[in-house]
Order: sequence, then structure tokens, then C-alpha cells
Amino acid sequence: MLPPPDIEAAVQSEYNGVVKKGTREAYERFIRRHPDHPLAEKAREALAKGGLK
Repeated sequence: MLPPPDIEAAVQSEYNGVVKKGTREAYERFIRRHPDHPLAEKAREALAKGGLK
């Protein structure tokens, strides 16, 4: 039997992809998918700072 997936690692990996992509749309999509995750707050901060593609 396989161990359950590491959800935190998956969300972190998704966030890393968002940062790499660096677009407003990517950050907004992440926030919609994970609105209560602590990384969503980091995504909101990045949106507030601006300077995204």
C-alpha cells in the first residue's frame, strides 16, 4: 500500500511554480485554489506589492 501524498509538499510545489511564473493570474489562481493556506497570504502580499507580469 502506498503512503498518502504529502499535501503540504504539493501545495509548496504549486506555489514555487507560481513564483517562477510570476504572473498576476498565477497568484490569483493559487489564492482561489488554496484561500486558507498560509502561502495564500504570501501570494496576496505579492499581489499587493505589484510588479508582476
